[in-house]
Amino acid sequence: MRLIKIDASSIQIKSDDKEFEDIRLNELISVSDGEVTLVTMVTSMTDNDADSAIGEDDFIMALPSLKVIECSIIGSVTGGRFSKAVDRYPKTKIKAEKLSGQEFERMILGGNESFSIGNYANYDCPAWVDGNKFYQRHSCIVGNTGCGKSETVAKILEETASHTDCNIILFDIHGEYGKLSYVDPIVIGKDADFPIWILSLTDIAANILKLKEETATVAMSALRKCYRTVSRGGNESKPNWFDFRTLLRTMQSLNEEVVGTGEFYKTGDKAGKQKTVKGDYNGKLSGVINTMETLMSDRRYAFLFKDCNPEYLGELMNRIMGGDKPVKAIDLSGVPHDVAVLIIGTITKLVYNIQIMQKQGEYRPITLVCDEAHVYIPVDFQLSASQRRMVDIFENIAKEGRKFGITLLVASQRPSELNRTIMAQCANFIVMKLNNENDKTMIKGMMPEGSSSVIETTTMFQPGDALIIGDAAPIPMKIHVELANERPQSRTIDFWDEWQQGSRVESVDEYLEEYLKN
Repeated sequence: MRLIKIDASSIQIKSDDKEFEDIRLNELISVSDGEVTLVTMVTSMTDNDADSAIGEDDFIMALPSLKVIECSIIGSVTGGRFSKAVDRYPKTKIKAEKLSGQEFERMILGGNESFSIGNYANYDCPAWVDGNKFYQRHSCIVGNTGCGKSETVAKILEETASHTDCNIILFDIHGEYGKLSYVDPIVIGKDADFPIWILSLTDIAANILKLKEETATVAMSALRKCYRTVSRGGNESKPNWFDFRTLLRTMQSLNEEVVGTGEFYKTGDKAGKQKTVKGDYNGKLSGVINTMETLMSDRRYAFLFKDCNPEYLGELMNRIMGGDKPVKAIDLSGVPHDVAVLIIGTITKLVYNIQIMQKQGEYRPITLVCDEAHVYIPVDFQLSASQRRMVDIFENIAKEGRKFGITLLVASQRPSELNRTIMAQCANFIVMKLNNENDKTMIKGMMPEGSSSVIETTTMFQPGDALIIGDAAPIPMKIHVELANERPQSRTIDFWDEWQQGSRVESVDEYLEEYLKN
């Protein structure tokens, strides 16, 4: 055996066919010169004949072959414990050995083993996660649809809720987590309303009424004037109670307003009456008024127009940020997509600002779990002004939230479409099956030196397989994630089984009628 190549992230060993005869890809080899010990992962193996010039008919006896093993350096061993840091590299004269299961377990234990999410695939050893490092430094779960992200999130939440009195807010886009015993399901539009006055005027105008400041200057001017009247001068960028119906009536009045000129008719039927002209907004607000009336009559948006008193916001935020259950799931499955995204941004902004208003030492740490995060925390390309404002909140949390006890756990099937600033702030990645090259390239760019090569192996993963790379896990190796005791309600439909049963919908009239009503 001899070392034939070493660089900052990889090592290449040449040996005969007897050495490492049972080694497999992704298994670990320790490489030591007696002073420095590196831990490496096998990434490729090449088996060549010792003398390729000898023909097949010339063999009289079996000759030894040479084996070249290429490994990725993933860390070092200091004092018998594994460390991701590599301070020194070995000399060319080395001893390389395959790590046994006992050696592996002894090497990775000894830190803060907070909770386990499964077992390492190549070693019968629990995959422990450091709870402090996982939650205090933002984390990210990525993988193709159907790879088991929801199951993995459920396992992490169950372990955390069973070991701690945690405070986690989950944005549940598809309504998958509401029936878990440790979750308080806050179902927007069903058992929890979200009155429109909780939104800022800026968001109401841009996202609900679809007004653009640069093209709808008259309508925006009128809306601001009426808003200041009905909300008693409320701040346009913050929640402030007002009655939407009163706002609508005020807008209608402006649209019909006539004002006196100060002159009076001297003769005719109008003698003695003041002359009038159309007001500044007369006849110019019909479009926005029609939009407001249409929204109020649309049953899908009924939860926005419920009569909730000014104290409701405090009640709602106390339930979201406190409550009796360790996990609060904001269920948005029954909310129109455009408003669901807006609600997520509004709640996040409120949580963040309430958190930073507390005195240092009084923070109760909060983690926001962002399911399907690419939908509302997208990459910066061609964002509207309103989208940019929402993304800014998440970016602020990513950059500054840790100081105020608020962090992110982001989950997405399209990491290449996620906001780059937020991804760059994540210290931990749970990487599941990835096929798309753009997604793999994006994740590789976030990995520490020596870890990026293992991302290629995720293409061959089965549902439930994962890599944990980052501060919270001792070593970046394939893990079989254990199913939680309480599993989320997956929306995966077995098409073949359903079709085999021959079940059919006789008529869609009922559903069409319901759709048209909404």
